[in-house]
Amino acid sequence: MKKLLTTLIVILLLISGCAKNEEPTDNSKADIPSTNLHTAVITETKAPKYFTPSAIMPDGSMFGVSGDNLTTWNPENGEIKIIGNAWSGMLSPNAAKVAFTDDQGLQLLDVDTGSITPVDPNPTMGDSSLALGVWSPDSVKFVCMFVREWSSDYFIYNVETGKKQTYEFSNIPNFLSRPVDWNENGLLFAVHANKSKSGEQEYRESGYRSDLMLADIEGQFTPVTDMDDGQFALYCGATSDNRIMLVLIWEGESKTSVGLLNTGDGKIDYIAAGDNTVGGSIGPDGKFVILTTATEGGRFSVRLFDLESNTGILEKELAGYEQPRHFIWGDNGRTVSFGLQGDDENGILYTVNIE
Repeated sequence: MKKLLTTLIVILLLISGCAKNEEPTDNSKADIPSTNLHTAVITETKAPKYFTPSAIMPDGSMFGVSGDNLTTWNPENGEIKIIGNAWSGMLSPNAAKVAFTDDQGLQLLDVDTGSITPVDPNPTMGDSSLALGVWSPDSVKFVCMFVREWSSDYFIYNVETGKKQTYEFSNIPNFLSRPVDWNENGLLFAVHANKSKSGEQEYRESGYRSDLMLADIEGQFTPVTDMDDGQFALYCGATSDNRIMLVLIWEGESKTSVGLLNTGDGKIDYIAAGDNTVGGSIGPDGKFVILTTATEGGRFSVRLFDLESNTGILEKELAGYEQPRHFIWGDNGRTVSFGLQGDDENGILYTVNIE
């Protein structure tokens, strides 16, 4: 179970020089039927040293962290800008602010002016450490937390008022919980259960199960999933209308299931993705998903699925020994990019184009 907990935490926390693109190559390993409407190609671009992108700026530049620098990089012209120093950074949805942590604690950077506003001066507190959470969709608030072994202390900071308030769990235990998204319907948390459905409450490092739960600002939680004991639901993104979520369900150290969760009725439509899937993302229109698979030798590969035809249309083994942390979709749902460290210190930007 300890190995399972370590793997779960790694995936949840994952809840961060340039050259011309190489010629696109079609790396599909799937048999594509003649009736399939879509194909896909993937390209690789050398990225700045240690750069891992997590979001896209209005001008098309990638935002991310390069070493201990908050960085923007334009893959079209190679322009690199250092906009601040940080251990980690989280760009607001409107790309106007960056919440970041460093040895001065939690701070807020204004992208246009470069001004910095202190939020919390403590990078650690007792046996807990400060971590970034999620922004609200209107870019007015964000959640951060002090993470302890079994639970976390949450607070919400309001950018407009400068006020920070404690966020309490009102109707469920706060056990191995973490915010994974914030949409128009509320805060989305992954929460582990410290009691079985039959009432048992023995010591278990990762609890009995984990569910996705939607919470309001007052801390009232409503389950989105209903996992059985021994199942752990991981969030892999949602469509732009939040009607469909991509979920990864762990049932053992290597057994996983991947499914499309209908948030209206809670039903899960499973995808034939195999047992070694460790992450993924769904496109904004819900027509495609990209999945990360663990391979032999500690490597990873990505697979793209066309959900309309239920067909795999691309597979690519990745460089390095890290799995993608952030998948960045284009607004039309026909491109998805992600960055990794290569086998050397240079970063690599992968871009999938769907035709």
